[in-house]
Amino acid sequence: MEVGTFSLGQVTDMSKATIYTSRRGKAACSDKDLYAFMTDMRNFGTIIPEGTVTEWQATEDNCSFRVDKAGKVTAGLSEALPYSRIDYFAETFITGRVSVTMNIEPDGVEQSLITLSVSAYLNPFVKLAIGDTAVKYLNEIISAFEKFGGYDRIRGYNQSL
Repeated sequence: MEVGTFSLGQVTDMSKATIYTSRRGKAACSDKDLYAFMTDMRNFGTIIPEGTVTEWQATEDNCSFRVDKAGKVTAGLSEALPYSRIDYFAETFITGRVSVTMNIEPDGVEQSLITLSVSAYLNPFVKLAIGDTAVKYLNEIISAFEKFGGYDRIRGYNQSL
């Protein structure tokens, strides 16, 4: 008896990533200082709005925390392009692994423009449940960058706060 082979052909992912993008915000420090500050995950705890997360833990390259209605989040530094772009990964039970990108643009000597975007492969039910909550949350983080009172401490930054 001859054994046959069976092939499904090339299998490709048919779904498209869902991308959520924040509004553009302004940080009161240079692109170089902001880049150095945000490539150290320990500093996220000083930016995240009060009461937004619990169980905060961080090292230089990774962090974990709990978010109401999303559960435990683990995140880390994925890639960084000096002074202009920082890529992070984040993973939750609900969304699985997502990519988070911070774009940084110089805006004068001591100011930077920042935009956050999240890219995720979501099933239709999760996408529906998230709705516009993701963009609202990203905009809250942008507002936290704009209101952050510690920029005077990160000029010439080289260590976590």
